[in-house]
Amino acid sequence: MAMIWNVADSDSQTEASSSIRRHFPRLHCSCRYAFMSDSSTHRNATTAPDNDADPAVYEPPRSIAPTPQLSTRGLFVALATVCFVPLFGLSIYAVIFGKASEHGLPVEILIDRRPLMTVEGNSQMMDDVVVVTNEADFEIPNLTMNLNGQYFLYQDKPLAVGETLVLRQAAFATKSSQFWVPGRYPITEITVTGKLPTGARGVKEVQF
Repeated sequence: MAMIWNVADSDSQTEASSSIRRHFPRLHCSCRYAFMSDSSTHRNATTAPDNDADPAVYEPPRSIAPTPQLSTRGLFVALATVCFVPLFGLSIYAVIFGKASEHGLPVEILIDRRPLMTVEGNSQMMDDVVVVTNEADFEIPNLTMNLNGQYFLYQDKPLAVGETLVLRQAAFATKSSQFWVPGRYPITEITVTGKLPTGARGVKEVQF
């Protein structure tokens, strides 16, 4: 009897539902639409991403500032500055501290052959010499002489007023201690430098 009652009850519910659909079709559609909307809203709410959970994912793209670029004119100016500024500085240095700032040295320079005492000191022999005479009214210390810009000789004693210094050419030597051999090469120039009373360096250069 229970089973028969359940079947009858189910039939009566089906007939009631059919009767509601026949007499109130709009109400049935509205209820069904509301149920579907609630389900869709619940599903969207369940699957929607949580923006607060990871804000870096949805961060808007950052603006990139333009990088500075050197134009052709700027590059030319930069190269010219790098090339000419050091040359200009070296030119100024040469004018102030270099040979352009040197003063004349009042001496007389000669190449000659004169009799000199031998090493034994008991006789004299003709030898090739360089003769330097002080023509100034002051003595000249720090006297340095060189032949052809390569062979040097330094005089420790200051050259007194009117004094004449006679030096063997064979006494001149290079920085590597190679001595000048008279007659092997011609002397083309002799340069004599010394200290002036003002403290500046005086130079006398003679071409042969």
